[in-house]
Amino acid sequence: MPEDARVVRTASGFVTAVIAAAAPIDARSEGERLRARVAAEVADAELSAGVAGPKPGSSGAHFALVQAEQALGLGRTNGGIGHTTHFDDLGPYRFVLGQPASEIRAFSDQILGPLAADERNADLVQTLDAYLRLQGSVNGVARELFLHRNTVRHRLRRIAKLTGADLTDADSLLALRLAILGRQALVRLAS
Repeated sequence: MPEDARVVRTASGFVTAVIAAAAPIDARSEGERLRARVAAEVADAELSAGVAGPKPGSSGAHFALVQAEQALGLGRTNGGIGHTTHFDDLGPYRFVLGQPASEIRAFSDQILGPLAADERNADLVQTLDAYLRLQGSVNGVARELFLHRNTVRHRLRRIAKLTGADLTDADSLLALRLAILGRQALVRLAS
């Protein structure tokens, strides 16, 4: 481990190395180098790593720590074990992560409203997710979920009524997509 690294144990139980870099570094390659070295030392080929940063200052280090833990959690569920995942490679999840789980949950619950509060609405959440991923194609949702188009339209009306969202407004659709991504990320991080 580099001499300027500090090892801390976080509340989530991960072992984390925070490196103070005096000069610019490639966080991806440095993270992979460190992961491979530790994996060899402990003889664990399944050791995974999450990387974030570099970020300046102590508050930046804390922010990078949260992001690295989230990159590790999503990287293990999305990319498998024994790899290094950088926070910047999480795609659209970057827009909802990088903050405490309680904030992500609060945002998702606020946007999704009753859809998030009641497990009986799981079919509506699934329909909304498909609708958003398929750019509003009712036919595409019907094919993917093996539903009739009229069933999809009925569900979309129920979703709009429960959430108060305008499903024709781009900002509303973006907020709904981020809320669903937030919920999915929390499930993956918990597993």
